[in-house]
Amino acid sequence: MKRILSSRRHPYLARVSIFLIMAALIVGMASCEPMSCGTYTPPLQYDLTIYSTSGGEVTTPGEGTFTYDAGTVVNLMAVPDTGYRFVEWTGDISTIADVYAAETTITINGAYTITANFIAQYDLTIASTDGGEVTTPGEGTFTY
Repeated sequence: MKRILSSRRHPYLARVSIFLIMAALIVGMASCEPMSCGTYTPPLQYDLTIYSTSGGEVTTPGEGTFTYDAGTVVNLMAVPDTGYRFVEWTGDISTIADVYAAETTITINGAYTITANFIAQYDLTIASTDGGEVTTPGEGTFTY
């Protein structure tokens, strides 16, 4: 190799070789994966804070503050106590799939605080005595 590089017949060969080596290094560095090149940028992460009103709890993922990567779809499940029912999710609800469903999802695109809301249910029993009847809403037990 030394003879070829120092040969008078090819005086430019040394410069071309150095140029090709430098070009290969630059192309190799430009095409490397972020983790292997030392230029890794971690994904954006956001906090999801979850609360519930009295009458139930959020079982999935739980209540408190959780950290997720941006774009993560998180399952939500709110479970009412006996005598209560789930009403809706409130707070930062713009990415909740269905705010009126106890089981739904939220897509994490920012820091969100949400609340699962529950309401008490009451039974109303309607009956009549002989000689008459209740027509609206009728006789029986109704939950409100």
